[in-house]
Amino acid sequence: MTEALSRDLSGLTRRYAKLVAELRYEDLPPDVAEKAKWIIRDGLGNQIAASATAEPAARVIEMVQEWGGAPEATIVGYGTKVPVPMASMCNAMLGHGVELDDAHGSGLIKAGSVIVPTVLATAEKHKASGKDVVAAVVGGYEIAVRVAKAINPGHRQRGYHTTGTVALLGASAAAARILGCDAEQIASAIGLAGMQSAGIQSYLNDSCMAKPFSPGKGGFNGAIAAVMASRGFTGPRTMLECDEGFLNAFTSSVAAEHLVDGLGEAFAIMEVGFKPHAACRYAHGPLDLAQAFYHEEGVRLEDVEKVTVHMSELAIRQASKSPCPNLNVAMGSTQFGVALALAGGSNGLGDYWEGFKNKEVHDAAASLVTLKAEPEFGLGGRQAIVEVALKNGRTLRRRQEEPKGEPTNPLTAEELERKYLTMTGLVMDEATARQIGDIVMHLETETDPGRLPAMTVASDGRPVLRAA
Repeated sequence: MTEALSRDLSGLTRRYAKLVAELRYEDLPPDVAEKAKWIIRDGLGNQIAASATAEPAARVIEMVQEWGGAPEATIVGYGTKVPVPMASMCNAMLGHGVELDDAHGSGLIKAGSVIVPTVLATAEKHKASGKDVVAAVVGGYEIAVRVAKAINPGHRQRGYHTTGTVALLGASAAAARILGCDAEQIASAIGLAGMQSAGIQSYLNDSCMAKPFSPGKGGFNGAIAAVMASRGFTGPRTMLECDEGFLNAFTSSVAAEHLVDGLGEAFAIMEVGFKPHAACRYAHGPLDLAQAFYHEEGVRLEDVEKVTVHMSELAIRQASKSPCPNLNVAMGSTQFGVALALAGGSNGLGDYWEGFKNKEVHDAAASLVTLKAEPEFGLGGRQAIVEVALKNGRTLRRRQEEPKGEPTNPLTAEELERKYLTMTGLVMDEATARQIGDIVMHLETETDPGRLPAMTVASDGRPVLRAA
């Protein structure tokens, strides 16, 4: 950063901490409070679906169960109570485990997979009110989204995974607020979280299990930072803006206006989108278009000679994977997702499970679908063009500016509820899912929101897959 920019951001960490400490549910515009509740429900839905389906999280949960510890907070779907940081880690891995977590476009962050489980785990131990949970989530997003926007795309260009490196800043502040910390303690929590910030995207170059571990550690690190701060352990309260701080360390270019303009008034949580498809967000535009070809043009995979997908440079770096040796890779692959959409018309979690067994989809992804960088879309644009050449000689072309689910192209309240019920329906009965969802959507009246993770547990204490 330049010296002038450093002066402009003087006291930034404490400003964020003060906002989170003082924010009250009653201060929130109705649409902001509603958005926060949608995000909490969506996040829980992701965790519930992943509790019976996500192998990387299951491996870590098994290890944490063996370790044991103070029974403070519940691992979603499993019922095991473990220390708050451990529950935050496990549930954050679940939240990121099925590629359906909320996302912010230019910030390149999926903050909900870290903030929601950390807040709920902390609330379970410390009996916060529903109003406090909603306000804490809004405050956590205010920090995470603003920092993510300010440091990207430079942060991503260095190889960092923003969900791992930045979401914990908001999670630590939100959890510290749940613990009753004052502004100085919350600033310490943010500082302690920043000192633990980590996460690079090397998993993109190796088909491994590591991707959800990054937000998982974000949840752990954010929670433990909050607990330490609540016990009087001080952290660097100028962590974001100081010469040796986060902004200098993690990027070479900072868009300061995103950090401060409209702080506490134009709430950043309103810029967050929801994912309708169980896939990398950068693949969603092409998937929307491929589904439109299937449903509106009657195109079927067997009719296709060739598919060309035009995407931004970063979209291809992020979501070009072929072949797909495991399900996680398939959900991150534009090629596989487009082939799957043309084979069956949808890209839900169950569709990926079944589609992954289908050799024709794998073959089509590898041989028929080509990704092409489109200079018009810039480095990280989310626009997409899909051209389908059919065996009968026809060529079809569609373009989309924003994927479905973005605030500019939103999912309706009904579509969000249907998504939640579809995710949870893979694991639990609809009546239980609706009960959990209703509590979330009326959190302002709830005196014990921390009971929600325990409500996700099957009667035998283990997640059970009801349908594929």
